[in-house]
Amino acid sequence: MAITEDHVSDEAGMDAVLAVDANVDRVIADGAYYSIAQTEAWSACGVLPVIAPPTNAVVHDQPATRWHDHLVRYIKDKAIHAFRNKYRYGQRTLVESQISPIKRCIGARLLTRRLESQQREGVIIANLVNL
Repeated sequence: MAITEDHVSDEAGMDAVLAVDANVDRVIADGAYYSIAQTEAWSACGVLPVIAPPTNAVVHDQPATRWHDHLVRYIKDKAIHAFRNKYRYGQRTLVESQISPIKRCIGARLLTRRLESQQREGVIIANLVNL
């Protein structure tokens, strides 16, 4: 569990989370995190990036777009629902549904102002989710 300051972007925060020494086999995220370069880097490291490309994405047929091209072709051939089923994208929905009741109880933002307090609050929230 990590809390960052408000000037840290989600992408930088995700990079920090993935930099820990943990066994990560896949990254499931919404389309806001999609980046050809990042998904290719994860794929090259053995991490399965499960992030749908934009609906207007095209096949580039370049060595540096192998994973991107695979996903774009797969979605165009079989539709987005097949992508979600094949790569278990529905797990993201399960996580979101676990977070939703917590947001309803404490609000969409952390209650404390100081970073140290927010980090403790984040640990409490993570423990609630794990329950």
